[in-house]
Amino acid sequence: MTTNQTSHAAYRPDIDGLRAFAVLSVVVFHAFPSLLPGGFVGVDVFFVISGFLISGIMFKALQAGTFSFSDFYARRVNRIFPALILVLSATFGFAWFVLFNDELKQLGNHLSRAAAFLSNFILWHESGYFDNAAETKPLLHLWSLAIEEQFYIVWPLMVWALWRLKAWRLQIISALAVASFAWNIYQSQHDLTHDFYSPLTRFWELLCGALLAYRMSDSHAWRPSFDEAWLRTNNLRPWVGAALLLAAVGFIDATQKFPGGWVLLPVLGAALLISGDGQHWVNRVVLSQPQVVWIGTISYPLYLWHWPVFSFVRIVEGGTPSAWARLVALFVSVVLAWLTFRCVEKPIRFTWRFRYKTWVLTCAMLCVGLMGYLAHKADGYPRRSVMENQQIFNQGDIGHDVFHQYFQDHFFPCAEDAIQQDSGHWKGVVRCFQSHKNSPVTLVLLGDSHAEHLFLGLAEKLPHVNVGFYVKGTLPFLSKKEFDLIFDKVLKSKDIKQVVISAMWANRMNEVQPGSSLAIELSQTIKALQESGKQVYLSDDIPQFEFDPQRCKFQRPLTQSTKCDEPIHGYKEKRNKYGADLAQVYLDNEALKKIELSSLMCNDTSCSMARNGQVLYRDNNHLNIPGSQFVGAQIVAQHPSLGKFGAHKSQ
Repeated sequence: MTTNQTSHAAYRPDIDGLRAFAVLSVVVFHAFPSLLPGGFVGVDVFFVISGFLISGIMFKALQAGTFSFSDFYARRVNRIFPALILVLSATFGFAWFVLFNDELKQLGNHLSRAAAFLSNFILWHESGYFDNAAETKPLLHLWSLAIEEQFYIVWPLMVWALWRLKAWRLQIISALAVASFAWNIYQSQHDLTHDFYSPLTRFWELLCGALLAYRMSDSHAWRPSFDEAWLRTNNLRPWVGAALLLAAVGFIDATQKFPGGWVLLPVLGAALLISGDGQHWVNRVVLSQPQVVWIGTISYPLYLWHWPVFSFVRIVEGGTPSAWARLVALFVSVVLAWLTFRCVEKPIRFTWRFRYKTWVLTCAMLCVGLMGYLAHKADGYPRRSVMENQQIFNQGDIGHDVFHQYFQDHFFPCAEDAIQQDSGHWKGVVRCFQSHKNSPVTLVLLGDSHAEHLFLGLAEKLPHVNVGFYVKGTLPFLSKKEFDLIFDKVLKSKDIKQVVISAMWANRMNEVQPGSSLAIELSQTIKALQESGKQVYLSDDIPQFEFDPQRCKFQRPLTQSTKCDEPIHGYKEKRNKYGADLAQVYLDNEALKKIELSSLMCNDTSCSMARNGQVLYRDNNHLNIPGSQFVGAQIVAQHPSLGKFGAHKSQ
């Protein structure tokens, strides 16, 4: 996220116009994602702009012999900190009166990391089986600011060193950009979360801007033939850049492997638009319109404000806000951005002249970080009045600690050492269990955490059977390398007689390889299991809710209402993403057993996370202990054949 750091360089209104395009793309995507499915690429446009402007300032200062590390970092503090301190403080203040204690605890953790510009790492760590809905994380968007500031921790040192080399500057910068891009491509095929949040897979985007700045600061660094081609394409480049940006926001969406190769569209588009002198028709007429430029000047505070506002509206309403509510949130965000620019950013940047301004801002940011750290350590201050509202449902476990502790207290880590070592962990608890210690597993669950949460209920309902689960954070396909060890064990085992396959199908459709389908991959996997002598059961999925079970058990003070159910159309929309594939698999395989979970939580009009006064979920999409026990009992009632093989001999 780039601020208006255009001092020390000729002001180009078209770059503020490009900022406006970037921030509006992001904001509209967050408010109305179906209108602009690729709007999130605005962040990548910001990276290019930032790399261009700030690297250009450094190059000019180094050429003039006036570059100073202390001046550079002081300018970053003076531009980044004022608005950020205000937004972080206001977010925490509002959260104090709205969030439940576990939500405030998480926000405190995010706040402390945001103050240290480490948001991308905490979000990277949290993204997985038990990640809360992104929409309920008010500081989610600060991952991009963190990556940008991490870049500017190391980049000035590298530029300073490059300037002393004199030769090979262009080649080294280019090599760094190519290496970062190559790492991005590699990770897009192996770990999308890593690819999205890692600074190493994003630095090349800022380096593209830096290469442009270097081209303009030292045209002699380029081959004469390149300069000639550059001049010949002066009129073409902005048109191509504009087309690439429009294609990016229109055709990229969240189902694609992003960033990966798709990110070339917004990055090259932004670079081509910046590459001229700002006098092309697109730059001069479209991007330099006064109204567009005005939005660009408030783009930084608008980016900071919009997501906390949207997130709190969603939290308070307990689901997707109405279109009118989102429009109001958008208007409020613009007003807050303008007020922040006029009343905070400009006065502090241009009016405050005292000697210790940078130190005051740094100390204020440290205080904000400490505030978040204390909230996290205090478990969200559970004595706040927000947690003293009437409890309306029987006590159940919410959050994941109790659920996994129950596994540790009542079951046994899986006996296969290789699989156990390869499995994930939850706060030190292995993610691979079996219900009996000294007998072979005969019934195994395969999938992700939506297979894991069925284990407890099935194990307790089938006490004579050794039930186990082997899970990974991806789809349970033979073609997935993450499952290589697991399928090698299951297919070769003579003891395992039955396999239950379950996963969070709707959220993992983008993990299916291009050219294949969920139906094809599942059919191949199930066929291999059946040919090895296994009886296979395929499950659909439980409903995912747009609110947390806290909202079901307690009242939020701003609404004084509870919410345990939602209209069934939301579940149907998610189920439509995978329903046809599962139906095809059932149709093509008569021996396959069908487990239906949807009817357990839904009627004709709505789905509920509670039953008979008992909450059945521990977050918005995972069963808790009573939920697993209830669902497990229903599955066994549906399928008396489950567990008919292999009673255990000993504990």
